[in-house]
Amino acid sequence: MASRRQFLKDAIAATAAVSLSAAEEPARAHSKPDIFQFSLPRVMGTRLEFLAVGTPDAIVRPVWDAFYAELMELDAMLNRFNGYGEVARLNADPDRENVQVSERLSDLLRLARSYRTLTGGLFDIALGRPWEITEDGKVSLHGARLDFGGFAKGYALRLLRARLSEAGIGCAFTDFGGSSILATGRHPYGDCWKVGVTNPYGPGAVDEWDLVDTSLSTSGNTPGYDGHIVNPATGERVSGRRMVSVRCPDPLDAEVLSTALMLATPSDEKSLASAFPDAVFRRYDL
Repeated sequence: MASRRQFLKDAIAATAAVSLSAAEEPARAHSKPDIFQFSLPRVMGTRLEFLAVGTPDAIVRPVWDAFYAELMELDAMLNRFNGYGEVARLNADPDRENVQVSERLSDLLRLARSYRTLTGGLFDIALGRPWEITEDGKVSLHGARLDFGGFAKGYALRLLRARLSEAGIGCAFTDFGGSSILATGRHPYGDCWKVGVTNPYGPGAVDEWDLVDTSLSTSGNTPGYDGHIVNPATGERVSGRRMVSVRCPDPLDAEVLSTALMLATPSDEKSLASAFPDAVFRRYDL
């Protein structure tokens, strides 16, 4: 994605300065909107940057603190490499049967399974392997291993969106790793948040999106990260200079779809468009 860090700096600059001179609008010249900014250098394997504008710190900080705590819990639970989280423990012994999992993980497993159905199997946290979960939250992987990549960040942004809405925070921008964006409201001095999609194989942006109360997710290959998206039906890896961006009100829908569309045939695309009517997507052949 294009320089989101610079974009955040521009957004802060815009909110910290008055666009008209004091002579033209003296009242506005002495009134600067509240700004709350927080950055996490490493969570869910990437960086998260959050900016809220126009809401007092006393309102934003408790919302952020609650989300931060929930985000840390999710990261520990879904991380398949840390050796101690629930998913890591399940994956360490995938042949065990009827393993009791937490209520939160049980809910997430069912949610991920529903996306497998909605995408016709193109999105699958078990990469096409069958697994089961009982009504009381007991899991049998039958040798499968779980991977919540392409899901976890979108789910976290869905939680943040709900918290911001409940608190009445109407102007915020969240950049999760450059590939998952949550745009709340619009830029304080514009009609949207403008977000560019960077060409990882060359200079400049390949596209620009106007975001208002919506999300954007981009999936694809880069020179150092090629073939990481795997077709659950065939086991084949998607390679080459390809990317997909998806704009959708729900950040989890957007993230799941951006992965599924990397694998989709023209026929699949029609099915996905029908299953997710609020989504807009664009392909980039680089």
